[in-house]
Parts: sequence; structure tokens; C-alpha cells
Amino acid sequence: MIQVKNYNHIGVVVRDLEKCRWFYGTLLGLQTIPRPPFSFPGHWYQVGPNCQLHLMVYEESIPDTMRHIALEVANFEGAVRELRTKGVEIIDGPGKRFDGSDYLFCKDPDGNRVEITRH
Repeated sequence: MIQVKNYNHIGVVVRDLEKCRWFYGTLLGLQTIPRPPFSFPGHWYQVGPNCQLHLMVYEESIPDTMRHIALEVANFEGAVRELRTKGVEIIDGPGKRFDGSDYLFCKDPDGNRVEITRH
């Protein structure tokens, strides 16, 4: 049996790397980490101690789907204010789950669904 230990990284296809770098790096505050010199553009971020986000510029359609990444924040109310101040449309929420955690959904500049949560 295979025993999964943890997430390592999540790969997200983007089209406009600079706009997405603003969203993930500047707005959400993710820390840039080194990326190998692949044959296609991209950018890598550290997300918490054990996971990375890999942005990949690739000619692929980005579907309107429920597939998403979820990022936990320390200050949910502050995140809501910052998203609204910066003109990021909240497409679902803010709300509370049955377990009491906060959530909202928005999209990055290329239309990838992103959940912001606090447990």
C-alpha cells in the first residue's frame, strides 16, 4: 500500500504570469521560492511549511469549475477587506461552514478558483 505523507505542491495553469504574481505574491503575500529553468514560464511560492504553489504558463483552457485551491489565512476579516479594497470579486461567501470555519471563494486574474478560509 502507498502511504501518502503530505502535500508537496499544487500546479496551477495561468496565462498572465505578472497579474497572477501580483495576486498570489503581493495581494496574498506568498513567498517566492527558487524555480528551476524549465522550458516554459512560471513562478513558485511557498505555502506554509510543507506545500508549494507552482504557477505554470501553458496554453491550456482554464475551465469554469468547482476545482480550487484553498489557502488558510490568519485574519479572515482582514483578508475580506483587502480583497474588496483591491477589487477582487468574491464569488461565494463570505460564510461559515457547519464546523464554524470561515470561507469565501474568489478567482485569480486568470479565472482559477481560490478559496480563502480560516479554521
